[in-house]
Amino acid sequence: MGIFDGINFGALPVEFKEDSVREEVITPLLKCLGYSSFDTENRIIRSPRLEHPFVHFGTRRMKIDLIPDYLIQVNKVNAFIVEAKSPLESILTGKNVEQAYSYAIHSKVQVRRFVLCNGREISIFDVDKIEPLLYFKLEIANEKNWGDLFELLSPVAFTNPHIFNYKLDYGIWCIENGIEQDLLQCFYNCYITNVVKLDENTFTFMSALQRGVELLASFDFDISLLQGFMQQIPGFLKETVQNSLSMYPFKYSAEDSGESFSLNFEAVLSEYVIPNSMEHYLPLKVKRFL
Repeated sequence: MGIFDGINFGALPVEFKEDSVREEVITPLLKCLGYSSFDTENRIIRSPRLEHPFVHFGTRRMKIDLIPDYLIQVNKVNAFIVEAKSPLESILTGKNVEQAYSYAIHSKVQVRRFVLCNGREISIFDVDKIEPLLYFKLEIANEKNWGDLFELLSPVAFTNPHIFNYKLDYGIWCIENGIEQDLLQCFYNCYITNVVKLDENTFTFMSALQRGVELLASFDFDISLLQGFMQQIPGFLKETVQNSLSMYPFKYSAEDSGESFSLNFEAVLSEYVIPNSMEHYLPLKVKRFL
């Protein structure tokens, strides 16, 4: 990529530390993507101060000791955060990823994507997935790597994600097609690949649906329905799912199609459209597992 032609990522100088990563790598990259500190729409906010010092991972309370290096907004809505690390630090697993994750889910941030860069590598995560959406080494980055990064982080990835083949949200599709808010809808054989514990009382999962076009639906349910949810999980997966939801990072993700499972349930549209994701989405509330 032209903005980095003068940097030899395979032989960074000894003094190339975290502040150099911010100045020489992250800031030029964000500007190249179309963000600026002076742009009120697609804005770079450096070191935003979080008002609350704690976030919760289920029963575990984690103290926020620092503040994110960058909070990026698209159309004045929080889109993703970026964390700079020194070249010797890991950005794939461990405390650095946990720290960035805690910023992303913080009540004053609430973004689905978080990015880490250590001057040698870049990783992009989704809060619902353990493995990164994208990871590559800057020294050997190719055109596809930069293209994939653009599809994940550019402003258009959040304002018009469908040009990158993202699925339209089912809740939004319901509103656009005149489906009433309080209409009880039945869903049968909805295959899911992940479920996440959002807090002490709330769980969420997603499923692809066909309604003439392929849609992606997000469903929330409260802890009173957890037993009914667990009853529909195949026996050989029950313990794995239960354990995954009871310990950090409080989510179950299927590794392959054999670890996904189907659910039958009734749900209604929730009341509020959520604008902090790849796009606006309207979750549905599960009323009963069938």
